[in-house]
Amino acid sequence: MLKAMKNILSLVLVLSLSVSAPVLSAFENKQDSTETASLYTQGLEIIQLMSETVRMEEYVEVLAGSDEIRSAVQGLAEGDHSSPKTVYAISFSEEDLASIADDSGLENASDDLRSFFMKRVPGALISRINAMGGVEDLAAASVCTVTKTFAAEKSDQDVIYLYTYEDAAPAAVIFTMGENGTVFASGVFITYDEFACDSADAVKNFFDGVTAEVAEVQP
Repeated sequence: MLKAMKNILSLVLVLSLSVSAPVLSAFENKQDSTETASLYTQGLEIIQLMSETVRMEEYVEVLAGSDEIRSAVQGLAEGDHSSPKTVYAISFSEEDLASIADDSGLENASDDLRSFFMKRVPGALISRINAMGGVEDLAAASVCTVTKTFAAEKSDQDVIYLYTYEDAAPAAVIFTMGENGTVFASGVFITYDEFACDSADAVKNFFDGVTAEVAEVQP
């Protein structure tokens, strides 16, 4: 497990746009609170912008470094991302994130550095899934990453929303809570073709070595 966690650390350091989250209690199935609806809607807006990036050749041409990466990005343009089939909320316990920090050699780091690291681990876990498809898939996901900062009332827990579709690549939006009601969101497509997301249990199984709480979210 130590080797896997060191790989996560490397991803955290390299993929500066993949930011995510620590403390999260388990979600009840099919939440429909005002907070959830707000995050749900923000996630949809971010994904629509991501979808636009993959369809604009000029945008891809500037950011993609090779024909292989451009081809991978073009594959993400297939399908319709306007109406998700299912949306899952994914959270990780503070204890698990702290354990990852310790296994990565940060047991003696300052509290501030440990906290910063722990907030970035969930995003790196999403990147690790994309890395299973190879360097081109990982780079393609990075090209299409979209970030946004917004205000959300009553939002004090970090979470990943995973949006799944009938005929399009899944998309993850990582919500990291900041100060004074601000939220930083980072959206990324899941480019690994073998990623199974047809049920909450299937999603859990992809976070090897880390306990993930996964629950369906209603709009």
